[in-house]
Amino acid sequence: MADSLHDPARALLAIAGAGALVFLSKALARSGRVSVPLQRKALHAAVGLLTVFLTPWFRHLGWALVAPVLFTLLNASAKARALMPGMADSPREARGLWTFPLAVALTYVLFWEESPRPAILAGLAALSLADPAAFLVGSRWGQRRLRPAPGGRTLEGSLAFLLVAALTTGLVASIAGEGAFPWRMGIGCGVVGAAVEAFTPPGWDNLTIPLAVAIAYRLLA
Repeated sequence: MADSLHDPARALLAIAGAGALVFLSKALARSGRVSVPLQRKALHAAVGLLTVFLTPWFRHLGWALVAPVLFTLLNASAKARALMPGMADSPREARGLWTFPLAVALTYVLFWEESPRPAILAGLAALSLADPAAFLVGSRWGQRRLRPAPGGRTLEGSLAFLLVAALTTGLVASIAGEGAFPWRMGIGCGVVGAAVEAFTPPGWDNLTIPLAVAIAYRLLA
C-alpha cells in the first residue's frame, strides 16, 4: 500500500517544488536584485534540475507526466502572464514557458524505460543547464554571430552550450549509462545539442534540445 503512494507523492513534490521555485523567483524579481532575463534563466535551470532529480524515482510513466502536462496547460493559458509578470511579455517568452514542460512530457513519452533512464536525463540536463549557459555567455561575451542562425545566436554561446552539454551528458553516462562511454556520449550529444540549439527559432529550442540530445544518446549508447 505504501509503495503505491510513492509515485503520487513524487508527482505532488514536482508540482509543489516547481510552484515554490516560481514563488521564489517572483520574490527575487520584486527585490530588484536580479534582472528579468537572469530571473527567467535561473528559474529555467532550477525547475529543470528538480525534474532531472525526480525523473529516476518515478516507477510509472503516467504519474511522471502529471506535473509537466499540468504546467504545459497552465503556462499556455493567459494565467501565465499574471503568475509570472515580466517573464511572458513577448510571444517568444510566452512560447518558452509552455514548450519547456511540453518538452519534458514528450521526452518522457518517447524515451521512457526502466530507471535510471539516461537518455531522458541527458536531454533534460542539457535543457536545464546548457541552454541557460549558452544564453548567459552569448549575451555577455558573444561577438561572432552565427549566420543564418535565428535569434542572434553567437559562436561563443554555442560553444558554451557544447561544453556544458558534453559535461552533463558525460556525467549522466558515467553514473547511469550502464556501460556507455562518457567521452563519446558527451562529445556526440554536445555537438548535436549545440547545433540544434543554434538553428532552432527562439522559444522552440526548449522543445528541440532535449529531444535531439535524447535521440543522440540512444544512437550512441
